[in-house]
Amino acid sequence: MTFRKNRGRRVQATLDMTPMIDVVFQLIIFFMLSSTFVIQSSVPIELSKVDEGAVQPEKKQLTITLSTEPGGPDNEGMVYLDDTPVGNWIDLRRALMELKNRDPEALVLIRPDKNIITERLLKVMGMAHACGILHYGVAAEQPVSADITAPLPADGAAPAPPAAEPAPAAAPAPAAGGK
Repeated sequence: MTFRKNRGRRVQATLDMTPMIDVVFQLIIFFMLSSTFVIQSSVPIELSKVDEGAVQPEKKQLTITLSTEPGGPDNEGMVYLDDTPVGNWIDLRRALMELKNRDPEALVLIRPDKNIITERLLKVMGMAHACGILHYGVAAEQPVSADITAPLPADGAAPAPPAAEPAPAAAPAPAAGGK
């Protein structure tokens, strides 16, 4: 018995790259859009840490950073609009008014260093409110060690702090007038 070889058409396997290119482009677009929501600032400060309520705003039009670096409008620390230093309070007020005129529902994020005087933070918040900006927030970090998932007691009181270990006994003091 002899077998004939099929010398006719052979099926050629091909790989269609179109779906893979579509997926890659969609991933690029996703990462480009999601990276714009991350709050980034090049002014290095140390934010205060809060146990509860630290929420990062989703959208912001302006970031005001209050640092403890020497200088600034009143020589008590630098003030930055996004990453640009502010020379005096009039420039800050002017920028806030321009933002309010551009977008009446603008959101301003205030990033105070944890060592600044509270009066400076209140001055900036009052200035924003006086300019007509009603949506502003203060940035803070959530401490890593805080367990915010623990439920509160039924009466709504804060949970008791963990019991402290007893302090080690001190060495006996020498008697007065002794040898």
